[in-house]
Amino acid sequence: MLKFLFLLLATVALSSPAGAVIDENENVIGLYFDTDADSDCLDAVGAHSQIPCYIILTNPTFTDLHGFELGFDYGDELLHLGTTLAESESINVGDDNNLIVGFGEPTSTESATLLATLNMMYIDMSNAPTNMSLRGSSPSSLDPAYPTVLLADGELISTALHSTEFPYQMNGFCEYVNEPAAWAEVKSMFR
Repeated sequence: MLKFLFLLLATVALSSPAGAVIDENENVIGLYFDTDADSDCLDAVGAHSQIPCYIILTNPTFTDLHGFELGFDYGDELLHLGTTLAESESINVGDDNNLIVGFGEPTSTESATLLATLNMMYIDMSNAPTNMSLRGSSPSSLDPAYPTVLLADGELISTALHSTEFPYQMNGFCEYVNEPAAWAEVKSMFR
């Protein structure tokens, strides 16, 4: 029995969890606050905090990636300290808030493929909400509203964006809070 229990625990410890990401759609690029593409909002960021913001391609329909291009914007409450590309054999020919990146060697994709890390600092002393957003690069090889990826044989495709309705937030409301209310309170909201 002890051997069976040990074998069971070793199997559980060595098995990797399923790579589930927030956005289930295919070929999506998003900005996340973790490398598993699980968190796209931070609700308590203090002044002078450094925040790594991960740009991740999720659920790709292709196995090899040769490069990408995208742009990013951020609120006045943030300071961009620099960008780290995930592939060491890559070159960025973009400037400022534009990443136009080619890889020296193609990289294999996963359900959550890290492309770059934006090193940001929250500088607002009042802890005001702020946000970031992704878009296509300027100039763009395809659609300036959406990021583009470079595949084998020079094929370019536009990707979808995670969270186009709401930008990525810091110090905002990250979750819907269901608070019970009496009928009289609800009616008073519409008077």
